[in-house]
Amino acid sequence: MKTSRLCIIILLTVITFPLYSQNDNYYFYHYYEAWEGGVDFGVNSFFGDVNDNTNKIFPATPFQASFYKNRHFVIGGYFGKRMTPFWTLAVEFKLANVSGKDKYTSREFKSYLNNEIVISNTLDILSMCNLDTKWAVYPKIGFGLYGFRSTLWDMGTGEIRTYPDNYETIYSSLSPAPKPKGYRYTFGMPVGIGGSFRPIPELRIFLETGITWIASDYVDVVLGERSFEGVWNTVIGISYQFDFPVVRGGNPRSNTANDALKDDGVTKQYKKMRYRSNLGTGKPRYSKSSAMKKHK
Repeated sequence: MKTSRLCIIILLTVITFPLYSQNDNYYFYHYYEAWEGGVDFGVNSFFGDVNDNTNKIFPATPFQASFYKNRHFVIGGYFGKRMTPFWTLAVEFKLANVSGKDKYTSREFKSYLNNEIVISNTLDILSMCNLDTKWAVYPKIGFGLYGFRSTLWDMGTGEIRTYPDNYETIYSSLSPAPKPKGYRYTFGMPVGIGGSFRPIPELRIFLETGITWIASDYVDVVLGERSFEGVWNTVIGISYQFDFPVVRGGNPRSNTANDALKDDGVTKQYKKMRYRSNLGTGKPRYSKSSAMKKHK
């Protein structure tokens, strides 16, 4: 938990400190502006007790055989809002199988349609530095739920175990391998980095990589010495930014409720409204009526 607390402190510091700055990019969008939705696709790799990647910081590299094994297709997406030009807050999901095989023993496992639903935060470093560019580089952190259901095979003993619904029941490898019926949901925290490019302001193409820490030691159905288990995801995706329609009020005096007042006296429409509405009587500002002459 020390790692998660440190990540939270860093995130809050990075977000709140710049908000006091006077730089151009440190402002909040309106509630109807800068909404985003996107989809992504990629592959994953397991990090835990039952794997063949020796639990390195990066689970595998292209120079290891395990880099090409026990990987599964990942589909995901998100919907959220750019709170500022550099900070995006979103609800994100992922869906994928997960598997691993221990090269030192005869155990292997598979998790079926694991799902992840989190609230994620991204901070665009280049925008925070006020760089005018179509590129973005950002760290990413999220908090939410991770759901899984797993089956473990031990080829040496012929035992099969499942989690979470019947973990204590042991099956024989001679019988069909059962799939768990329910899911176990636990806390999940994805942490990663990403980069993106906007060919047009509304469209974004991105590449992200990172690990989701899972607060359970039973993803691989083995209670081992390592309390840390996670799934490494690398995805590429596309997103679209849009604004919601704005419903404005009918008060002509409000500069947020009437488009004519946004021109700062430039258009004829604004000048006409200002000329007629100054007294609130519908009469011109400089009325020549006898009632007005008395006040001169």
